[in-house]
Amino acid sequence: MVAPLDAAWLANVYQVRSALDGLAARLASEHGAQIDDGLIAQGRKAARGKNIKAMMDADMAFHMAIYEASRNPLIEESAKLHWRHIRRAMGAALQSAGVREAVWDEHEAIAKAISNGKADAAEKLMRGHGTRAGDNLQRLMNQAA
Repeated sequence: MVAPLDAAWLANVYQVRSALDGLAARLASEHGAQIDDGLIAQGRKAARGKNIKAMMDADMAFHMAIYEASRNPLIEESAKLHWRHIRRAMGAALQSAGVREAVWDEHEAIAKAISNGKADAAEKLMRGHGTRAGDNLQRLMNQAA
């Protein structure tokens, strides 16, 4: 038996995730990381399809690349604790093609900021991305309730 997702709990998860991801983006940028354009292309291709698992895998690969580029293994280790909750709720959000497209527009902007060494912008974009994702999931959960 799988426990139901709790909207308030998920909001807490996304608060932590946004902070961790923002820090990861900042550090990756400060370390001169170059985020592979192939990750964006893979994500956009998945977003155009119907395979939700492929979409989630592409999203997770993007974030994991940034965690690795941050050179702080505690970020990835901490974030992995939250991804299992996020993946459970993510499928519902990815049902909308408009959401899928917007996610990859945001990912592309984050990747460019990191690759261009714009640490402040990378952190701000990543935090906003996490906040919007959390807000969207909460909205969907509340509509379903």
